[in-house]
Amino acid sequence: MKENIDGEALMWAHQRLIGRPEQRRILMVISDGAPVDDSTLSVNSGHYLERHLRRVIGEIETRSPVELIAIGIGHDVTRYYRRAVTIVDVEQLGGAMTEQLAALFEEEPRAVARGAGPLLEPPTSLVGGPAPRASPTRRGMVPAA
Repeated sequence: MKENIDGEALMWAHQRLIGRPEQRRILMVISDGAPVDDSTLSVNSGHYLERHLRRVIGEIETRSPVELIAIGIGHDVTRYYRRAVTIVDVEQLGGAMTEQLAALFEEEPRAVARGAGPLLEPPTSLVGGPAPRASPTRRGMVPAA
């Protein structure tokens, strides 16, 4: 895909899983590259989306009961995710998914204190200012005019 805002997608999927009643929840990310969105990048720094993705991943991996796994297809996702693997070809995906899940099931579910405050609130500026406001007529995290 040419345009993908990975941090927002991860937040959305995480919020859906948090609302589920199952005791153990696993979120598997399959990625073919780093986050990119021309509209967002036209008004923010070149590393804005990557920093946002890293912040979202960090919050999920340290504060959430949701267990996060990532598989990169032709892209090294181990630089973003703690539990990750990179494959060269999409034909390896089925085996990689099975191996990642099997390894996870060999471990005890992660214990994370519930009620530790809100997790993954709307993005804030990564330099301390207010978050960009999304324009309803444009895709992504483009500040509204």
